[in-house]
Amino acid sequence: MLLLTLSITILLTFTSGQTVGSEIDQEELVLIKDYKAFFLNTCERLEKNVALPSYLKGWQEKFQNKKKLHFISLNRNQEVEVNIVTRPPSKVTLRYTFYRKTKPELFLSTSKNCNVGIARLIRRDKNGITYSISTLSKDLELEKLIETVNPAVPAIEPKSGVRVALIDTGINYLLPEITRNLARSSPTQLLGYDFEDGDELPFDIDFVGSPFFPRHHGTSVASLLIKEAPLVQIVPYRFPRKDPCLFKEIIADIARLNIKVALMPMGSNDSKTWECFYNAAKKYSGTLYIVSAGNENLNIDTEKTFPASLPLKNMLVISSSTIFGNLAKGSNFGKKNVDLIVNAEQVRVIDHRGVKSIASGSSFAVPRIGAMVARFLQYNPEASVEEIIRILKRRALPHEGNLIKFGWIPDPLDNYLFHIDSK
Repeated sequence: MLLLTLSITILLTFTSGQTVGSEIDQEELVLIKDYKAFFLNTCERLEKNVALPSYLKGWQEKFQNKKKLHFISLNRNQEVEVNIVTRPPSKVTLRYTFYRKTKPELFLSTSKNCNVGIARLIRRDKNGITYSISTLSKDLELEKLIETVNPAVPAIEPKSGVRVALIDTGINYLLPEITRNLARSSPTQLLGYDFEDGDELPFDIDFVGSPFFPRHHGTSVASLLIKEAPLVQIVPYRFPRKDPCLFKEIIADIARLNIKVALMPMGSNDSKTWECFYNAAKKYSGTLYIVSAGNENLNIDTEKTFPASLPLKNMLVISSSTIFGNLAKGSNFGKKNVDLIVNAEQVRVIDHRGVKSIASGSSFAVPRIGAMVARFLQYNPEASVEEIIRILKRRALPHEGNLIKFGWIPDPLDNYLFHIDSK
């Protein structure tokens, strides 16, 4: 499984790309009433640990025990799973997941006395593709907050700048502070691609944990890159979780666009996942790949993580340090496989919602080094991968713990050695 590391503390709330307050349409309301009826007919009994009958008003039992049950409604092509979570001394939480045509549609979680604590609704198009996820009112009558999944790209005239590829969960291109720094071929056509969905809308969303509560990562990474390299033009790629071998197409597209630096704040423990990336990155060696070391407190020279442990000459592996140059708590290390550390603890970012936040970890060390490279390329657009690496090595101080190959960069915002006449 591909892992993306993000630790965030909210400072200020601002919503973008979301709609507030909408009545549910009638067709959807009929289906939800079916779900609601099942919920009302079962919740109190389940809270009291009373088994349900095998047939319940159109719902037929498929499976039932003290921790989980599964009912189906064949005539409506619906299903429901209920997970019964008991915490001491006697608190019971019920988690209902309703399915239509085998796809999850509605999630309910209860608090005491069957009060609905969370209700989430997934809307899909005729092809079964998710286009929005909503938070419902507790009576399930109102969509309080609608989160779009693949919105249209806002029109902005293409700008020039150093192009940096970002391979991540996508990017929220609706945010004004993000979209103006996205590379375009036309006002509404982004460069880059969504290799997970197979479309040209690489919106920031990752369903790895739950279809109802997706994760977001790429926007926060991009915001830090933009803050430290304001003239950058980002080319976003949403990575292909379902088919990792599509990485070879990402790499080929990056080479086609002559992009000299690509950021990959991600990793996993499965080397096979990264075989296609490795072969493509080795073939197209004119791009420098800056990847995260990870945050499992591992020596990745001996406990491999990928792609960080791959033997690529056109790749730099970055981990996080404190402001004093010590390895940050939990950050991975390795004298052979981790090239640089830079402070990426408690850094200010903008998250997927447009919220000003604080983030930490090696995922955020990657855009700090990426921003340095982007600024260097402003002055030296013809620089090779080898020249970029050489400059970064000169900027690094030896690490006292002897755990990092090149060392610690204490001043990533400084342009020292970046001008042609200072090389």
